[in-house]
Amino acid sequence: MSITIWKNLSNRAEKMQAEAFTGVKTLEDWENQRPEIYRQFMHSLGLEPLPERCDLNIRDYGMFKGDGFEARKIAFQFFPDCWSSASIYYPDPSPKGPAPGVLYVCGHARVGKHHYQAHPILWARRGYVCLIVDTIEQNDNPGEHHSGHKALTEKWLALGYSSSGGETWNTMRALDVLAGDPNVDEERLAVTGVSGGGSLSFHIAMADERIKAVSTLCGISTPVDAIANRHVSHNCDCFYPHNLYQRDTSEYGALIAPRAAMFCFADHDGLFHAEQTTALTERIRYIYQLYGQEQNCELVTCPGYHGNHPEFDEATNRWFDGHVAGKQMPDAERGEKEFPETVTSVFQGCPPQPNRVDQLPELLSPRATPPLPLTADEWPGVRKNALHKLKKETNLKPLDDRDVMKLQLDGDWSFERPPFNRCYRGKIEGVDVCMQTLVPKDSNKKVVMGTANDDEALQHLLARMRCAMEGGNAACAGFEPRLAGYTSPAKGTVPQPPGSWPMSMGNYYRRMMAIAGLTPVMMTIQDIGVAVDSLVELEETADCEVYLYGRGDAGVAALYHSLFDERVSGVILEDIPASHLEGAPIIGVLRALDIYHALGLMAPRSVRVVTPGHIPLMWPDRVYERLGCPERFEMTANLRYAFETVGLLS
Repeated sequence: MSITIWKNLSNRAEKMQAEAFTGVKTLEDWENQRPEIYRQFMHSLGLEPLPERCDLNIRDYGMFKGDGFEARKIAFQFFPDCWSSASIYYPDPSPKGPAPGVLYVCGHARVGKHHYQAHPILWARRGYVCLIVDTIEQNDNPGEHHSGHKALTEKWLALGYSSSGGETWNTMRALDVLAGDPNVDEERLAVTGVSGGGSLSFHIAMADERIKAVSTLCGISTPVDAIANRHVSHNCDCFYPHNLYQRDTSEYGALIAPRAAMFCFADHDGLFHAEQTTALTERIRYIYQLYGQEQNCELVTCPGYHGNHPEFDEATNRWFDGHVAGKQMPDAERGEKEFPETVTSVFQGCPPQPNRVDQLPELLSPRATPPLPLTADEWPGVRKNALHKLKKETNLKPLDDRDVMKLQLDGDWSFERPPFNRCYRGKIEGVDVCMQTLVPKDSNKKVVMGTANDDEALQHLLARMRCAMEGGNAACAGFEPRLAGYTSPAKGTVPQPPGSWPMSMGNYYRRMMAIAGLTPVMMTIQDIGVAVDSLVELEETADCEVYLYGRGDAGVAALYHSLFDERVSGVILEDIPASHLEGAPIIGVLRALDIYHALGLMAPRSVRVVTPGHIPLMWPDRVYERLGCPERFEMTANLRYAFETVGLLS
């Protein structure tokens, strides 16, 4: 029996969890793996390599005071011309010498520093210096980190940008501000926050070893929890880096070890399953055991719902006193908001100008382009380097570790002799796929395999191909991958509560896939590889020259598979996006190249682009011209002409 795409992704998540820390038996094993796991984590955030640290250019916006503390309102530059708002709360009276510092990261509230002001007040009254920082979309900051709710997912995926990465960089620069304050001991720094702030405090503790202790509250999700338990639909994008390397959260969480890590969850938190959070902590604790520092990893639970609780305050106070301050600090209780928003506001509606926070995805994710070859002799090296860069940025490995599909004959109208008309059914990772072959009696030993797009089934694909190939003598094969036909999740809109953003089922699946290290195009690339493996083994097509055809995103998938598969002699691509900025995302692809570069990297093989739209063709045109074979690359509005000019109708 076939499984659903959701179950397919759930199985992937469960596999990640089951395989966490594979090969880690000793501390030496972990230390050997740790640098690469750290690199993978930072890459998944979109922060590898780290951006250059610009001048913070800290600006003061006034002070306010309360019983036992005073607060300084500031802005700082976390990227050139990108401003963030924060406040630093100091104990009053000031302690003798530098104090321990706490970075408080705001969760989801419209005006974060105002909503969470009771927390830095508490820390200042206890003798800590506490910097509370807004997210890039809070207060008067014009950024955005809800990509999934605002149809930004595809663009951000292609850029390799995640809101968790943008927010982590903002938080790391806030830590620079705190560590550089002369009233703070930079060797005694901690971080905490609840919900989205809990997620971001977790991320910065993994990313930045200056953090000596973290207490993360109700903000950590595993791939199993997000996908199998469907909690991705309730949580924000800032919870989830793009999981390019298909790792369980515990493997990244263990990067904090042996530093002090406390995980706080309420037992009726509707955004997380209690069993998952407990098991996650136990997996992370395994690495602490290897260090002999098991006491530095602690799980705190209490009755209640999502949010902060007095039990968490008490535990976090104890945790930071022991691991950061080095002594018990004065007791205090968290109160309520003590100041109106007019007092806590930094910018009063007018942030510094210019302010490019709204452009942060593009600023943190610079686009790349491969060089053009000066001569035909240079082309193999240029192409090899471009494909290496593509693999490095996307972790795309079309010819590695793919599934094996056993096709079963589902219908045969051939009577065991040509012309052949055969239907096959198979499974890829448990999901039904199907293929149909149509081979004329006088076959010219060429076969074009078309892949169905997510908005069509096999019969629609084959009807279009047969019309365009009528009278020709090339074989035709249609392939319906996991995300097309009857298994396609792309259509339909999920009902949302009043006031919420509408979200398509396709967008939900894109978010789940990113947590599994995939996009729809990346999954279809995998499927095409499996299908080509099967196609070249079938009796009727075993000795045929192979071409690939696809429309829309399926065409982009056919193109990227072909870049790595020399068995493919050429591609015919219809109505493909002009750029990954417009669709067909592959995680991080724009850090290596764009669709029009991929077209050129097919050289010297045959490429036909069938589209009424505009695609920048200067780069592939120049490649084919410089290689002396311009006739092998052509754009046309006629699908039949495309098939004919690559020799499929002769």
